[in-house]
Amino acid sequence: MKNFTAILFLSGFLIISISCSKSEQGGINLDQEILKEMDKQEIPSVVACIVKGDEIIWEGTYGYANIEESKPANRHSLYTIMSIGKLILSTAVYQLWENNAIDLNADINQYLPFQVRNPKYPEQKITPYMLLNHFSSLAWPEDGQEPPDFHHFYSREDPPLIREWIPEYILPDGKHYRSYVWKDFAPGEKFVYSNIGASLLALVVEGITGKDYRDYCQENIFTPLEMINTGFRFNNLNVDNLVTPYDNHGRPISYYSERIYPAGFISCDLEDFSHFVIAMLNKGIYNGNRILDITTFDQMVTLQDPASGTANLWVHCLGDCIGHLGGGTGFSTWVEWHHDRERAFFLFSNRVNGAISSPGRIYELVKYQAYKY
Repeated sequence: MKNFTAILFLSGFLIISISCSKSEQGGINLDQEILKEMDKQEIPSVVACIVKGDEIIWEGTYGYANIEESKPANRHSLYTIMSIGKLILSTAVYQLWENNAIDLNADINQYLPFQVRNPKYPEQKITPYMLLNHFSSLAWPEDGQEPPDFHHFYSREDPPLIREWIPEYILPDGKHYRSYVWKDFAPGEKFVYSNIGASLLALVVEGITGKDYRDYCQENIFTPLEMINTGFRFNNLNVDNLVTPYDNHGRPISYYSERIYPAGFISCDLEDFSHFVIAMLNKGIYNGNRILDITTFDQMVTLQDPASGTANLWVHCLGDCIGHLGGGTGFSTWVEWHHDRERAFFLFSNRVNGAISSPGRIYELVKYQAYKY
């Protein structure tokens, strides 16, 4: 990554010039410390935001959305939020639960266009609750045990519909089926994180609503929360604002989606995602628009499995907080809520790294900044 230090400190100058202020943290210059860690780990860009109550109280944008074009990151830069998107999925499911449209303990087959069972345990039903908490016995799939072409990159094009690809991978007569996509234990028995499971849950949402999952989210979550620059489909996004993802060697790659788009391939900018964060901080309401009842929100984030910390696709973390980590080729993301302090924060970046998630240096700097207010 050529001239990385010069690029980062130039972007730092731009950020400070625009904001006309510097964040001091116990005598430490926050901007300089973030830029220093970015330089150390060769992170192209970081955007971060802290909310309290119903407003943004601090935000920072650092580095470049595209290094080759010297394009600085800003609050409208679009990042793929990766597995943080599962919180959108959880919200969609609990909207249906609130309206008595879904039974979380029912057999998912009553909502699907085809029958699904773990072939190793054909008598055991799989429920929405199991999918919500990664107890369905569906695999990740894991590295080294990936069905053919599973992680295909769809560059600036939409991946196939869930109902088109998922039968080919999880049903024994499917074209790309491999037995290891199902674990050797019964549904409900053990926790195993699964992006296929999350995608199957989105298909359940489609079966209940009769709508494409992406359209459901747009109508019932993004639009009410005024998330106007958020979406799954490239043709709904301002492509000029898409950041360039960088691989583990610092090489630029095309912005992309995958077939498991319900599990995390939502594009979002800092401003828009702050609306979702504020809504969840206030237990379902943003700017007067309520997307979940308070009791529904409380049910949604209730801890279900102490061993893994999972709570219906949410994760409980140390310090009495909830949130989620996201990561995949070209992106790292993090979000957490502290309801006892009425604040939350999140970070996005366009290269995989550990600095913006716990216990990384940039994460700790932003968390400290959040606690100052």
